[in-house]
Parts: sequence; structure tokens; C-alpha cells
Amino acid sequence: MKIFFNLKPPDGSYGGGAFFVKDLAEYFSLNNWIITYNLDKDIDIIIMIDPRKGNYKKFGINELINYKKNINKNVNILYPVNECDIKRYNSINIEPKILYAINNVDIPVFISNWLYDYYNEKYELKIEKNIINNACNKNFFYPLQNKKINKERIKLVTHHWSDDYLKGFEIYNELDKQLNNIDWIEFTYIGRYYKKYKPKNIIYKSPLSGIELGNELRNHDIYLTASQNEPGGIHQLEGMACGLPILFYKNSGGIKETVDDCGLEFNNITDLLEKLKIMIENYDNYKK
Repeated sequence: MKIFFNLKPPDGSYGGGAFFVKDLAEYFSLNNWIITYNLDKDIDIIIMIDPRKGNYKKFGINELINYKKNINKNVNILYPVNECDIKRYNSINIEPKILYAINNVDIPVFISNWLYDYYNEKYELKIEKNIINNACNKNFFYPLQNKKINKERIKLVTHHWSDDYLKGFEIYNELDKQLNNIDWIEFTYIGRYYKKYKPKNIIYKSPLSGIELGNELRNHDIYLTASQNEPGGIHQLEGMACGLPILFYKNSGGIKETVDDCGLEFNNITDLLEKLKIMIENYDNYKK
């Protein structure tokens, strides 16, 4: 079996899509499937991560359609739909391209029920509802055994590659201000921070990936995500896989359906602090 990805992952830290390809390609390779990033004549399955051409994406939807039509009619194109325009503060108008791709591939798969429902309500999709949630690499993200917490100094953590405002900075910036008067919370942010705000009380660390990221997450007690309209999210899954209960923001998109009983939803900064206290008192139950 030969699998083609139209995104060739770069080395180092990057967005969730790149790590999705890395992890999936590694899994396929362990099953003796061949991975390629070139349009060879004998491809069995195309997995299109993004319909656009661009950085690390030499082939877009039009090249893939042309390949199937003129070179390899037997190939199947699978498209994990993982984007929408409302996930960013400023829209990049990607939805027309996504709709075109949905209607021209063999199998569109949505990474959350929330994302499918969003497109279906907005565009009245006439396709089968195929949902496959995201996952993460458990070689890097795994829990510590018998972890204990210090209730007098709770360590929160989050990580994002994107510095878009809707990645949670409404809450992170406000929490940074609140920490002027709170000594029982430590909050670490890993990744690229919102350029228009300089945190004073948050512990900031540059982007990490792989085992380094996993080790850093395991040094904390609770994972916080304030990301809004997230199609699926991988960051919260990495936190959960490291054994951390999750605090997640309202309007989180697909995050809510992946967290289930592992966390609590909050509505604003005041509610966040209240939910945090509840989680601390019931920590072992959420951790399970």
C-alpha cells in the first residue's frame, strides 16, 4: 500500500497538521505501508491535509484531481476537513476552497461533530457524516504514575503554535493581570505569544515539540485551553495524554467533545478561577 500526503512536515516545532502527518506516517510505516510526498504513478490513497498549495504543500486540490483524472483513476482521495474561517480573528476566506474540495474528493472526513455541523448548517452539505477525531503520539505524551499536586501552588500550562487572538489570548491576557494578586497559581505558556500583549506574570517558553514538549507538560498539574472555535484541536489531547485534567473555554468548538469527563468548561476569568478550585478539590477523579 502506498500512501501520499500533500503536506510534507518540516522539522522542529510547527502546527498540529504537521504533527498529524508525522504521527500517521510513522504508524503507516510500522505497518509496512510506503509513504510518499510525490505524485508517483502507483499511489493507492491520497490523504489531502490542505486543499491549498503553499509552504510544505507542493500539490493542491487541482493537481490532485488532475492526477486522478489523467494518471491514476483508481486512487482514492481522502480529505480530513480540519479548518474553518471562524477559527481566526481575521478570516482568511478558506471556506470556498474547502467546500470545493469536499465536493471533489472521494471521502471527506471531519475531525469533529462540531465542524461537520458548522458546515452543514451553513452550506447544507449533501454528504455522509464521517467523523474521525484527532489523536496524539503516546510515545511523547503519556502520564506520570502516582502524580501528586501541591494545592498551595497549582501549575497550569497551555501550548499553541499559532499566535492568533482566538487561540485563547482573551483569557490568557486577563489571567496574566489577575496573577498580580494571586499567589496560588503558576501559569506557563509554551509557543508563540500574541504579539500585541506582553505578559508580566506568565512563565513564557519558546515552542517545543516531541518528547521535550511532553516532559514540560508532565511538569504541570492542569491543562488550560481558552481557544475558541477550534475545529478539533490536538493541544488539549496532548495535555490529556500527559495525565492533566482540562479546563476549556466556552465556544471551544470541537474541543468540548474530546474532553468529556476529563475536564470542566468555564465562561469567563471569574468562572475559570471557580472551576479551577473545584478541579483541585476533585483532582484525582478528573485525572482518572
